[in-house]
Amino acid sequence: MAALPLAAAFPDAPLLQKDILDHLDRHPQSLDLLLRISHYIVDLRTRNPDENDDPAAGPSSKRRKLDTFSASQVALAGRSDLTSEIGAQPSIFRLPDISFSIPQRKKFTLVATAAALAALGPAASGAVEFGVFFKDVDYAACLPVPEKTARQSNFCVFVKNSHGISDSETEPLLFTVPDAPPKNAAPTDADPKQTIIQSLNRLLPVAVVEPDPETFRSLVVNSYRKNEISYHVKAHLGTKEGFLFFLKDSIIWGFKKPLYCLQFDAIESSSYSSITQRTFSLTIRTLEQFGGKEIEFSIIDQAEHPAIDDYLRRNQLKDASMSEARRAKVPLSLVKENAGKKSELQAAQDEIAGMDTGHDNPDDDDDEDDDDYNDDSDSDSGSGSAEDSDDSESEAPTNRGTSKNLAEDELGSELEDVELTDDEDEDE
Repeated sequence: MAALPLAAAFPDAPLLQKDILDHLDRHPQSLDLLLRISHYIVDLRTRNPDENDDPAAGPSSKRRKLDTFSASQVALAGRSDLTSEIGAQPSIFRLPDISFSIPQRKKFTLVATAAALAALGPAASGAVEFGVFFKDVDYAACLPVPEKTARQSNFCVFVKNSHGISDSETEPLLFTVPDAPPKNAAPTDADPKQTIIQSLNRLLPVAVVEPDPETFRSLVVNSYRKNEISYHVKAHLGTKEGFLFFLKDSIIWGFKKPLYCLQFDAIESSSYSSITQRTFSLTIRTLEQFGGKEIEFSIIDQAEHPAIDDYLRRNQLKDASMSEARRAKVPLSLVKENAGKKSELQAAQDEIAGMDTGHDNPDDDDDEDDDDYNDDSDSDSGSGSAEDSDDSESEAPTNRGTSKNLAEDELGSELEDVELTDDEDEDE
């Protein structure tokens, strides 16, 4: 029996190769047809590329377009290595119709083996589209999808140089799963979220991080589920609206490209800016070895500030809001114009210092404390005092008389009434 050239025809689809062999075992009469199909595909693969551009080679052109991968996808893991791993090793779990957002926005079958996690294409081909080897993963998080009626979770899987802060960036994996089995699922079907978390915790070199109310909780009411805690904070990155998650050892912004994962050991400082009555901005600066970038998250609700500030302080993420680099710069023209001049504050301080110095001068002490003091002014001051006393005594009655006359002028009629009334009382 002629051998099928399956490895040459379908090198990136090991599952399809297996299905073809299983089909051939059940239907040996289809060998001839499968041979012709396999040789035809091998011929297409080995054909001159110039011929593939021929209009007659339409199907081949379309197939080649689907096989094109960006550099970031290839950098996730070698595709051929992943293909060999997925094809040769038994699956720990296989979840169909999982929605991916990064690196592609599309539904794939999520498959995990003991060494890798991969996204497979349509069931007809089963080709490995992209994935990661677990040994390369350095951070993973499971975060609730905000502002959705149905409960869902986003899994963020980061490998080296996929955290959004490096100059040579690859892309992480970002996919969404429901928090509960589908309604039509069998009672024995496992919760997909817990299935993935438990498997990854067993296979990854790091544990999957989830939000914790003791670490951070939003102070804004969850408008979709008012009785539940929210872990996200709305924030813009440039013109893109997204969500900040403050975790036990990192800050993640998502869920649009670029997906940021700012681990504590990569953060140099944090600072606030653009503070208004309703919103403010939070800027995170990374250490030089992690790119030395400043990433500004803007239009954050002021209601979230106490929780964010408490989180940053507890985790000792240094506040650099008042650093020298962030202070307002003085124009050079004003510097030259005021060179050598004292500021108003300096002038006031000098004046106060001069007054204090004058008050403390020993030459200005009270003369009565000197040994040579002679009080020659007693007689003069005494006579003056006597005259003043006489004048005061002579003026005093006049003043009293004047006061009495004024009282009588003002109250004369009333006083008369009172006197008449007294006389009447005596007559009676």
